Amino acid sequence: MQAASALAFRRPDLYRAAAAHKGVDAVEDAVSDGFKILALDGCSDHCATKKLDKAGMKADVYLMVTELGIEKTRPSDVKPEYVEKIVRAIKEA
Repeated sequence: MQAASALAFRRPDLYRAAAAHKGVDAVEDAVSDGFKILALDGCSDHCATKKLDKAGMKADVYLMVTELGIEKTRPSDVKPEYVEKIVRAIKEA
């Protein structure tokens, strides 16, 4: 979520962050404004993807953080280099 928020802050014309755990209303708003959906799952539990599926929505782009070599940790343990690695992956996707 920190990476998505960083991108939304840096380029609000291209990115909008919507946390899956808060529901899909923000995602629906972003889609109606012309944004694509990126499902960014933290691990193989696929929480973001499951939330989208439950709402009848599909991601245009999908990334799993653990596949980038970053293990899931507590938010307080997230290192800035992890955030930047995820930001780069999102941009490349």
